[in-house]
Amino acid sequence: MKTQTSGESQEVPEATESSTALHGVPERIEELDGIRGFAVLLVLFHHLSQSNPAATGSRSLGIWLAVTHAGWLGVDVFFALSGFLITRVLLGTKGRPRYYRNFYMRRILRLAPPYVITLFLVAVFIPNSKYFLLLSAVYLANFSLQFGIPMVYGPLWSLAVEEHFYLIWPWLVRFIRLRTLFILALSIAILSPLIRLFALQHGFFHPYQSWFRFDGLLWGATLAILLSSSGVTRKQIWIWSTAVGTIGIVSFVIGAALGGMARASVAGSTLSFGVVAMATTGLIGYAALGIAPRTLAVLRNPVLRFFGDISYWVYLFHYLAIDLIRRLVPTWGSDWAGYLKVTIIALSASIITGIAVRRWIELPVLSLKSRFR
Repeated sequence: MKTQTSGESQEVPEATESSTALHGVPERIEELDGIRGFAVLLVLFHHLSQSNPAATGSRSLGIWLAVTHAGWLGVDVFFALSGFLITRVLLGTKGRPRYYRNFYMRRILRLAPPYVITLFLVAVFIPNSKYFLLLSAVYLANFSLQFGIPMVYGPLWSLAVEEHFYLIWPWLVRFIRLRTLFILALSIAILSPLIRLFALQHGFFHPYQSWFRFDGLLWGATLAILLSSSGVTRKQIWIWSTAVGTIGIVSFVIGAALGGMARASVAGSTLSFGVVAMATTGLIGYAALGIAPRTLAVLRNPVLRFFGDISYWVYLFHYLAIDLIRRLVPTWGSDWAGYLKVTIIALSASIITGIAVRRWIELPVLSLKSRFR
């Protein structure tokens, strides 16, 4: 599965009207940058394994590729993180003037510049991409196969899922009471695996279609709603985070041990997306409440936070870097030496361009967000 990182940054409205002052939750949660950095590395190594040949030259490399292939689950980490951050922002600004204009303009300023650059690079370097790019320009990349158009650049599909979520969720947040909103989000999240199972059994399931993947975003949203509720105690949020996270981790471990979490399996297609998002939601909850700071210290690691800071561009670009390397030197990757060369070049190119895009494109554009508060 070709995955996509979230483009969400930790933009939080001022604490005067925001829920961020509740429950002692800081406006910026450092560990979330680490989660984002870890997730983008998972996805990058997944694509390295996906593009690799059989690795007949090394048994240990074959094992490594099999393990890192599971990095496609990083997209569900991003979905949970995005659902949490976006809901947190929406709840903190729902009572303000120009709610919709401000939200959508800030989304455009955050997401559009790197996205447009990516579309241009795909047009230049990926053959026969014209029709796919036309769909991607209006965030329909995840429906390209239904239009009979090859998905020539897979990383764009889940950006479409998130954009479709943005079209719906702000309206519900604006008009629905917190308790009802929580019940709605939780109900859809719980029912989604059953919906996927029904669709799978009747032949119309597709893992890229938005309505089959909203549960990842909604698990994160449930936590944001609880953190925004003055009638909910820190202990109750801790219980929720522990329960959701534990169920997610235990379900995934048991499923994987029984061989049922492979993406092509029925259990994998119906359960894996949601349980990874649940585990991530539990982790976010602990980070938000400041629980187990020593255990979560790894997520405050400067390296992970650095990758989290440039993760949006790294995800958008790294797949193209790997593809170009594999086309130029198709024999690389069958042994450890070749694999490491591809990895180092792709990672270096992603980091260098990521720093440049962040400094000279993203940050100048993001400075305009102060006009839309």
